[in-house]
Amino acid sequence: MRRKERTISIAFVVLGAVLGTVVGEVLGAYYPFMRAGIHFGISDIAVQLGFVEFHLGATFSINLGTVGFALLFLFFSTLI
Repeated sequence: MRRKERTISIAFVVLGAVLGTVVGEVLGAYYPFMRAGIHFGISDIAVQLGFVEFHLGATFSINLGTVGFALLFLFFSTLI
């Protein structure tokens, strides 16, 4: 796979994950199983250097819609 094709595939998967999260949350109001998922990450790390303070953290939430749309967009990116 060439570099350009790989970049397009990654962009499609990220776009599918974002749209899948939105769809999963919206449909979760009507179908609660759509909202169920995995949540993991680092909540907050504070680094204090005396004159500056950094707070770093990242949390990932993956629900059924995220996985479905990411796989769908991955499939479509292979067709392009």
